[in-house]
Amino acid sequence: MATEGGIPLTPPPDHSRNSFSDMRRPSRPLDESSENDIDSLQKAGTNHDELMAAMKSKPLVVEDTITSTTTTTTTTMASKGNPEKLDSFLAHPVHKEEKESLSASPLSTSTSDDSLTSTRSGSVSPGTPSSTEGFHTISTTTTTTTRKRKVRRPTFEARSSRLDPEALTKNQDPFRGFHTLFWIVMGAYGLITFDEEWTRVGKVFGGTLFSSFSQDAIMLAVSDVGLVLSTGIAFLLIKAVAKGWLRYSVAGMVIQHCVQVLFLLFAIVWTIWRDWPWVQSGFFTLHAITMLMKIHSYIAYNGELSEKLIQLKHAESAYAELKKKDTKTTDDTTVNDINDLTPEDESSHHRRASEAAAALLHNLPEDPLVNAGMLATEIEELRSELKTQNGELWPANVTIANFVDYLIVPSLIYELQYPRTAKIRPEYVFEKSVATLGTFTLLYLTTEHYIYPVVFDPSISPLRALVLLLIPFMMNYLMIFYIIFECICNAFAELSRFADRNFYEDWWNCVSFDEWARKWNKPVHHFLLRHVYDSSIESFHLSKSNAALATFFLSSCVHELVMMVVTRKVRLYLFALQMCQLPLIWMGNNKYIRERPRLANAAFWLGMFCGPPLLGIAYCYA
Repeated sequence: MATEGGIPLTPPPDHSRNSFSDMRRPSRPLDESSENDIDSLQKAGTNHDELMAAMKSKPLVVEDTITSTTTTTTTTMASKGNPEKLDSFLAHPVHKEEKESLSASPLSTSTSDDSLTSTRSGSVSPGTPSSTEGFHTISTTTTTTTRKRKVRRPTFEARSSRLDPEALTKNQDPFRGFHTLFWIVMGAYGLITFDEEWTRVGKVFGGTLFSSFSQDAIMLAVSDVGLVLSTGIAFLLIKAVAKGWLRYSVAGMVIQHCVQVLFLLFAIVWTIWRDWPWVQSGFFTLHAITMLMKIHSYIAYNGELSEKLIQLKHAESAYAELKKKDTKTTDDTTVNDINDLTPEDESSHHRRASEAAAALLHNLPEDPLVNAGMLATEIEELRSELKTQNGELWPANVTIANFVDYLIVPSLIYELQYPRTAKIRPEYVFEKSVATLGTFTLLYLTTEHYIYPVVFDPSISPLRALVLLLIPFMMNYLMIFYIIFECICNAFAELSRFADRNFYEDWWNCVSFDEWARKWNKPVHHFLLRHVYDSSIESFHLSKSNAALATFFLSSCVHELVMMVVTRKVRLYLFALQMCQLPLIWMGNNKYIRERPRLANAAFWLGMFCGPPLLGIAYCYA
């Protein structure tokens, strides 16, 4: 599993680094008429002052996107407001290129003649001298193209889940009456099933499924508590990193992956050794994988922040050094000294200034003023990323209380700050608990009465079994979805005051399986997006399509792993069925299908109806 951590310690930003593209400057493109105006002035023999005025009247052009950055370096020459001196300077053979650049460049500075500027991307760097009367500017421009991909990360915000009764009433949802009707129908369905089960076997609870639930239940509860407590190893590892006992980018990542492998391996071995039925095996394995994702995100994100803290300290140290070395090169030669120069001295001075301008252009970060501005921006960004919930910087969040809170929060990705509600509503937690119990009862009745008698009857053909199981499996799927994402996740969100209840979106309106994968299980989608998809692109430089394929493949392997533990067999039916979604996704992107969303949605639901019973028949008959 790819990680996000391991950001290397770097020296102060230089001209070749992507940090240039991080510095945003307000800019406006120079229109075509601007260049034509300057050219026409030159052709008409306009004098120098008019030319300079025309250039200064146009805005500075700075290309400032993620993929390209235009850097403008401005060097200053002393002329004490004397155009003749500037003209003589430009006439010198050493400066012919500067003169051509000045007259033909589509860029112009917006600074006045009596200001000394040393700028990057058209902005005056911190510490620039403010009193330099009589200095003119010569601008040279270079463009550096860089590539820096923005990492997509989920944004948490306070919002309710779509099927929450309070949200339906508050938002005056037009379908809120159907929500009420659905649960009335489900209640009637439960009563009918209860009556049929009582008539058939003389009891409702106590069948095959009930015995599976009750078998070794105490040991299952103890094992689950031990599983949760064992996640504390993640906290201890990050605490060691925060104390400086080890570096995450080296030893920390190795320890992290060893811990994760041992964690999952122990859960699987313990499940098989206890010989639990499929209910306990499925529950314990799924919970182990959930805890594994949580500790992976906790270690990876805090490890990344530890590297950024090192970067922050390095940047602050470099910034302090630059502020100490306040350059006085431009102040050493005063205006009067320059006026007193002999022609030979002036020529030598111009030559040295030109060489300095070239050096500055080709090695921009050597200018301490430019470096200071870049470092100040980098320091501000790093501090923003390291800020915790209470405003302090990392590792203020590395506490036992914060770790326990993260375990309760129904999110599989760790963040320094989550949106929170004002208080815990006990009646809301009680409502979700009752809903969980009632829905689970319906789930039990459906499985015991409609599914078990079919899948364990060898006299029923697979085709007939598929038809008989279409509705029961779909009802079970909907009830499992409701229990997990509407009841359990909302209950834990309320207990942790987690305000973002967007655990799912309107997946029932999906027109393709890739849309369904993004919408029906948002916590897992967020985890795969950050820690698999984004990390595979950053760490292994995969293309987006290959990263998506790798993410899909990993998800299929994990699903099949659960079925292997539950059935104690290696059949790969679930893996094969999930990989078959790839051609279905390709078909869903067909223009004919996209233009007919109702048809696409019907095809989606047809696949959802057929998939679960096919899997049930395949594994049970095997």
